[in-house]
Amino acid sequence: MSLAASIKCLRRFQRDESGNFAMLFGLSIVPLLGLTGAAVDYSRASKARAELSAAIDSAALMAARDASKLTDAELTTRINNWIKNNLSPETAARFGTASIAIDRVNRTVNIGGNIDVDTSIARVIGQNSIAVRSANQSSWGTKKIELALALDNTGSMAGTKLSALKTATRDLLKIMQDAVTEPDQVKVSMIPFHTQVRVPTSYKDANWLRWDVPKKGSSKPVVYPQKSTWDGCISDRNDPYDASDALVIDTNVATKYPAAFCQYSLATSIPLTNNWTALNAAVDTMIASGNTNVTMGVAWGWASLSDTVPLAEGKAANTPRLTKYMIVLTDGDNTENRFTGDGNTIDGRTALACTNAKAAGIQIYTIRVINGDANLLRNCASSPSMYYDVQNASQLSPVFKKIAAEIASVRLTM
Repeated sequence: MSLAASIKCLRRFQRDESGNFAMLFGLSIVPLLGLTGAAVDYSRASKARAELSAAIDSAALMAARDASKLTDAELTTRINNWIKNNLSPETAARFGTASIAIDRVNRTVNIGGNIDVDTSIARVIGQNSIAVRSANQSSWGTKKIELALALDNTGSMAGTKLSALKTATRDLLKIMQDAVTEPDQVKVSMIPFHTQVRVPTSYKDANWLRWDVPKKGSSKPVVYPQKSTWDGCISDRNDPYDASDALVIDTNVATKYPAAFCQYSLATSIPLTNNWTALNAAVDTMIASGNTNVTMGVAWGWASLSDTVPLAEGKAANTPRLTKYMIVLTDGDNTENRFTGDGNTIDGRTALACTNAKAAGIQIYTIRVINGDANLLRNCASSPSMYYDVQNASQLSPVFKKIAAEIASVRLTM
């Protein structure tokens, strides 16, 4: 072919566009395949991450359970084996060893793990692997719990409600007792209430009591409670102390707790204790009588968790690894306190007592049994999930078991 003919041929090829689509498609298929492959590979990585997280969470629970029985070396081996045994063979093959930090002073185990998931199609865009990681921490042993049971023992609880409450309380106590791994790890108080609470008469000489509040409804001659005949009943403190755990000031009578004539029958409160026999025996003494004053239940549940009078068995609020809980149960609206029969006024005192107790660091569960102010109790709880609306007394035991298991369980924190 002559030079002129060759040039003519090249010019004709240059003007021909019929093959451009195929060329462009060929050039674009590489990134398209890469992006599609990346979606597939990232899906595999997500599955591996979920597996790894579940395995590490499980290993953390195991470590918290067995840490006190194993040496650091034994626990490290157990954790690594546990993680591998809870991974699929494909994922386990990519797992090396976990990063493990065991702190015997603070009783914590920190576990971290990495897996590099090899890519397939995504390699065409330079992505050879995807790194996934998970980490968790567990604690054991020294977590301490103080739990106050503020239980409505008013007349409306009579019959199946009170019977179910007794069964549920025993179930809760068993779960809490079974959770104990060290002495004094769990302590419980029991505060039956109606318009008043009742304490052991051994407190009659305590300087936090006042004896100047006359018998309700008494006229001339005014009748005052006497130490020699006092049955242990106590009424509301003066406002604002009725909704608080404020310190008793010996020179300020308004801060003190009024000894009172018992308006109705009422079981005696049990201060914070780990004497499970005494707690279970106290359950049998509960009796339904009287009107409702939830403020007394909240205030005395709080008082029983305190390290100051009137009930000083609790540890200081800033004690490391200590959590204070309160369960408040009632089946009715507020109807009567020391000062008034106006339920709305008493509701305000109850709400303030709940707010103050939560501000002091107490985690509050509330339980409404068929009747009662749902909004008041819902707002009293530390979170919406800690409020229970029980529509049948038979549901009390499952609810108490659920709360007890939640309180007693080993908690994981990221």
